[in-house]
Order: sequence, then C-alpha cells, then structure tokens
Amino acid sequence: MFVDEMLFDNTKLAAYFLWENTLADNTLQLWYCSEDVACFLEQSDILTMDQLDFITGLDVCDIGYIQFVRHIAYRIYIYTGNDDALFNWFTAERLLGNGEWKQALICMASFYNTRKSVAGGLSGIHSGKVKNFYKTGCL
Repeated sequence: MFVDEMLFDNTKLAAYFLWENTLADNTLQLWYCSEDVACFLEQSDILTMDQLDFITGLDVCDIGYIQFVRHIAYRIYIYTGNDDALFNWFTAERLLGNGEWKQALICMASFYNTRKSVAGGLSGIHSGKVKNFYKTGCL
C-alpha cells in the first residue's frame, strides 16, 4: 500500500467512527476532525498505542486524563457543532475505548511525524487548519 493510501484509509476509518458515534451529517468536518485529533496526538508526541493507552488508562479523576479527554471533546464540539458538553465528553471517552479508532489515529500521527520535514510529505492532509499548523507551527 502506498503511503498516501495508508493515510487516506486511516483518516477515512477515524472519520467513520466519529460519524458512527456523533451521527453528525457533515462528513468533511468529521474528516477534518480526524486530522486535527491526529495532529494533536503528533504535537503531544503520542505516537504509539502504548503511549495512548497509558493516558487513557489513567484514573478518570487524574488531571492528565481530564485534560486529554477535554482536548478530544473540544475538537468534537468544534467540528460537529454539537454544544452538548456531556455528549462530546462521553463521545470522546467512547472513541478512546475503541481500539480501531485509536490505532487509525496513531498511524496518522506517526505519519505526520515522519513526513512533516519532507517537502510535500503532508500533501494528503485536507484540513487547512492542520496544513497551516505544519507550515507555521501554530494551530
């Protein structure tokens, strides 16, 4: 499988699980959300399942767990437009319990990490926000 196909397939899978859990009707926004979450993982240096499992395995009252889930829930809010904070929080937790979703995001984040210094290496990213981050270093 070509590298860009791998990125495409993992983004498609991550966006599908976002749709399945939110039922949001704007598929492009779910695609952008997947790219943004993967970018968040990459910039947080969370590039392996072990690292992600460590964070999601923290006690739900642990500030590290709370801050991490809050980041995911906020992105769900931004991209779906659903302003129900509890829905977004529980959706984030449900998704973080889905091994396929997590693996797709880890693959995306690892791809971003290894390709960000290659000219044109991130041409498969569709989100303007994420593209801009890798150009400027700011979200």
